[in-house]
Amino acid sequence: MITDFLAEYEKTEHKEKLRQTTFSYFNDKYFKTPFQEYWIVEQQERFLARKLRYFIPGRVYTYQYIPHGKDELSFYDKRPMVYVIGEYVSNSTGYNILQGINLNFLPETARVNFINTAYKLFGDAYEKADEMSDKQRITTMREIYKLVTNWYFMTLNFNKRSKIGLEFAIRNYDLGRMKQPVLIEVEDFPMIPFFTPKELVGKAPGYVYSLYVKSKMEILKNSEKKKLTMAKGLENQKKYKKPGA
Repeated sequence: MITDFLAEYEKTEHKEKLRQTTFSYFNDKYFKTPFQEYWIVEQQERFLARKLRYFIPGRVYTYQYIPHGKDELSFYDKRPMVYVIGEYVSNSTGYNILQGINLNFLPETARVNFINTAYKLFGDAYEKADEMSDKQRITTMREIYKLVTNWYFMTLNFNKRSKIGLEFAIRNYDLGRMKQPVLIEVEDFPMIPFFTPKELVGKAPGYVYSLYVKSKMEILKNSEKKKLTMAKGLENQKKYKKPGA
């Protein structure tokens, strides 16, 4: 398994060809018929995750989705690819919400940086997940639940240190509007940065990425002005449900 995604990305040649290959691969394995065998012998993580009654924190999922008030949005994603933070119940609507980072809203290099940072922080958990999947088992990674739902921790590592600017890509999804959620397996993490979304509605990916760049500059500038403290981080946290509870 790759441990330095940035270094691997920088030395990767023929990136355009890899983007095309990645889209076809994800389309076949995760979109069209995700719960049919893709290889004769393959890992079973996505099949096992389907049986869980919750989303695993720190893992990436994709699903079909039409948001509330879609006609009022300047753009939205019908096929999000979401790094899961946690689940909570909305105080205002009563909806069961999945909160996560839609990686489709990050340009390629930012996605590499994100995956690289996540793997540096939680690499042991991902290695364990990959090993267990070879044995047709799945780990729920509960050991990182308190970290991914800790906004102080996430801001410190992904914004302050890695300069990503998470807020632009953080989205809330109504679980009741999701169709066919499927777990992206750890073995396919290296391909995620090369995936080009084809189901953005309202704006092209390039436009969304330009918005991200502007937003990132403002987010990082504001984070430098503000003193990062645990108390401030707690102000931005939801009352997340413990996985499986």
